[in-house]
Amino acid sequence: MIEERKQKLGLLALRPGKIIPLEITAPGFNFGHSLLGNTYYEVVHFAFEFYGFGTYNVLINPNNPLAQAVLDSMIDIGEYFFLAIGPNQGVTAFRSEIGAETLAGITDNLARIKRSTTSDAQYQQALSQFQKRLLPPGQLLSWVCRDNVGYLDIASDPLEMTPAAANCGETRSAGDNTYRVSQRRALAELLDGKVNELDRAAITDDFMLLSHMAPDMPLFKRLMDLSDGDDMNDLCNVYPGLYRFAKLLERIATGIQSGDIEVPH
Repeated sequence: MIEERKQKLGLLALRPGKIIPLEITAPGFNFGHSLLGNTYYEVVHFAFEFYGFGTYNVLINPNNPLAQAVLDSMIDIGEYFFLAIGPNQGVTAFRSEIGAETLAGITDNLARIKRSTTSDAQYQQALSQFQKRLLPPGQLLSWVCRDNVGYLDIASDPLEMTPAAANCGETRSAGDNTYRVSQRRALAELLDGKVNELDRAAITDDFMLLSHMAPDMPLFKRLMDLSDGDDMNDLCNVYPGLYRFAKLLERIATGIQSGDIEVPH
């Protein structure tokens, strides 16, 4: 658990084993989840994709009092924290508000999660099966700090985090407007740089540009989620590469809507 401004929130901390650069963490990350298992047991799967850097998977046994307390907090309060802890002990904190769809699958299965009787042997079996076929592809992190319910008591052994000093990691709130502005700028610069790099490589054809930029569509979607119309117009005025990519996507969307571009069934 974590406390910010006297509000206690659920927390999941990741230790990727390497420092995630600021330019990677600035745009945030893509968060996914699912419920895995069969009629006899279930495990909760979380996936964290740091754009252009790596994807980290986590499997959690819902029949664990720590896991149930954190999941209950995430769903009941509607807010949560993720921490990325680097080898230098620097911490990047992401606070997010859960939208209606963010944890829909977990919420829909909450009754089953609360009734879970998944044993440690069944959890290990699910872990072994998942490791043979990682979806999404990436690194499977080991689940640690799961056996002591005392970890839910913040007051007994608090660890305070302060805003970043030089070379000490940083703490940010995804709901904070200043952070949203910095996210938009970081995403815009990243997309603009990729388009300009392709332009320097003489990739000017729209189809080829779209083909090369396809892996970066999640970044563009993230930018759209963080921006209103005025925000996008301002960014496109500053970043010509972003403007070109946005206009290309707009033309494609218009063509599909009008029927000029046929979409295979």
